[in-house]
Amino acid sequence: MANYTDRGRYREVNQDSLLALQADFGGEKAVLAVICDGIGGLEMGERASAAVTDAFGRWFQEKLQEVIRQEEFEDALYDSWESLLQEVHREIGEYGRVRKTRLGTTATAMLFWQKEYYIAHVGDCRAYEIEGRIVQLTKDQVQAGLEVWEREGERGRIEKDKGEHVLLQGVGASKILRPTYYSGEMKENAVYLLCTDGFRNRISIEELYHAFAPDKLTDEEDMVQKGKRIAEIVMDRGENDNISILLVKCFL
Repeated sequence: MANYTDRGRYREVNQDSLLALQADFGGEKAVLAVICDGIGGLEMGERASAAVTDAFGRWFQEKLQEVIRQEEFEDALYDSWESLLQEVHREIGEYGRVRKTRLGTTATAMLFWQKEYYIAHVGDCRAYEIEGRIVQLTKDQVQAGLEVWEREGERGRIEKDKGEHVLLQGVGASKILRPTYYSGEMKENAVYLLCTDGFRNRISIEELYHAFAPDKLTDEEDMVQKGKRIAEIVMDRGENDNISILLVKCFL
């Protein structure tokens, strides 16, 4: 695993939060990666994003082992994540109401367990699978992005739209929180990339693939350096947001 985050050249505060954990359960490794982006234009986004990563960290330490024991693991996992997200959604919303301010965050969490991956997703951070090609695993919860996706009709084909995106979901910010969930089989030697929109706004899908193709990533330090290199490229192209990535390379 590797991660890199940068507040960028124009923001005073980094509103992104990252979490990367691994543990051994019964001789099998579980890995949790979470990336959150405090919603731009709202106050105290860094507090909201940290609240979500903190909640997932406690869940990993205190709840995952219990979920693993359940006969219907995927259902139990998503039920557990739904409870977590709805609870932190209420807490962030109440925090803002008491202080008469608005705050919120996007969030994408990815659990790797027993040759499968499981994703909980709110907003417009993204998860990609990079193997012989690059595939976008999550669907942006933004108005323009949803429309483009439906026109294309194939997951992962659309990278971005030049029109204005209206964010539809945010933890703590939405009136009703509706996370989406995804799962799939991990692929041998694949790289899984989680990133905030600041990281991928000004980079092409081809550039992402060539930077993080599995055969080009030798170790954790190499992954960090390549993430930093892409961050520098997008900042040189005028990106004004915080920039963050998480990388997990799969060895089956």
